[in-house]
Amino acid sequence: MKATSQGVRDLLGHVGPLTTAEVAQFFPDTRYQDVAAILSNMRKRLVTKRVYICEWTRDIGQGKSYLRPVYALGSRPDARKPPPVSNAEKCKRWKAKQRIPACNSVWTWAAAL
Repeated sequence: MKATSQGVRDLLGHVGPLTTAEVAQFFPDTRYQDVAAILSNMRKRLVTKRVYICEWTRDIGQGKSYLRPVYALGSRPDARKPPPVSNAEKCKRWKAKQRIPACNSVWTWAAAL
């Protein structure tokens, strides 16, 4: 089944707010890029805005963290995009990961206690 703006509108009405990837899963015959284009066209204010970004969610994949918009039906203003993670925060997270001892056996785990 191919995705159309009417189909996406019906889906968001029945299921609720979804990301682009989640919407694309409901339309197996449609590429992700085509679903993204449909949602983008529905967000433009040509006549009336039909979908808006209600929140942003963080998608962690392949060692990286991406911000993904969550779309909902309506013509409200879009949610503000959160600021990017600073280099100091990235460094702090990395250092916290390095402090965790590698426990590859029971004996090294017991020695860390």
